[in-house]
Amino acid sequence: MVISEPSPTDRGPEDRVSMLGFSMNNMVMGDAIDTILAMTGAVQSRQICFVNAHCSNVASGDAIYLATLRESAFVFADGIGVKLGCKILNQRVRDNINGTDLFPLLCAAMAPLGKRLYLLGAKPDVAEGVAEWVRSHHPGVVIAGTQHGYFSKEDEPGVIAAIREAHPDVLCVALGVPHQDVWIHDHLHNLGAKVAMGVGGLFDFYSGRIPRAPRWMRRSGLEWIYRLVQEPRRMWRRYLVGNVTFFARIFRQKLIGTPR
Repeated sequence: MVISEPSPTDRGPEDRVSMLGFSMNNMVMGDAIDTILAMTGAVQSRQICFVNAHCSNVASGDAIYLATLRESAFVFADGIGVKLGCKILNQRVRDNINGTDLFPLLCAAMAPLGKRLYLLGAKPDVAEGVAEWVRSHHPGVVIAGTQHGYFSKEDEPGVIAAIREAHPDVLCVALGVPHQDVWIHDHLHNLGAKVAMGVGGLFDFYSGRIPRAPRWMRRSGLEWIYRLVQEPRRMWRRYLVGNVTFFARIFRQKLIGTPR
């Protein structure tokens, strides 16, 4: 069976929301899974980005990252901050499509088809820990390879060659924002992956290194509080200062129409 490939240009304006200089595809989680699965059957390689409030703040001061978001095939709204920001701008985000919730659903969809998954990033042994989780929970998914994210510039051609030779349908890259997304953008057509997406801290959760917030906190949009309590020294600036900065920029756009 030939799977038709959805194109972001085929969608109407109601399928997108915009804020702070870039737009996002506006769909529910099930449609996002179907879209990614369809892209694994296409010829052209595609990039997917997930954008939360922190990512938006980074993009405001990083022109290369902002251009990457604008040029990616799909950009998904991640987190309560983006949802509230769009609401202030009189736009409705249909669903919180974050990589951490999407990952197990995508694996479940890939498993019956024997799709190939490559995991790149995080500290040594973390990606392999994620691979073990996938093998245990979704054994139909083929682990095409794993590679930690602490490789040098000199090692980079070898890493890219290894990914290309593994022929992954989906490549998950956990190198942190904005590096992971810019790296994918720069190397997309040499990687041989049908779909490549930056997944941030996802590997830490599925390797068991860091526990996720309880489901009720995730459903209530309070996962950021749980993360702040877990790692206050690392996360306080992102959440306490970053959230204030994000909403200040949202209100500026609402009041004077300037996405800064």
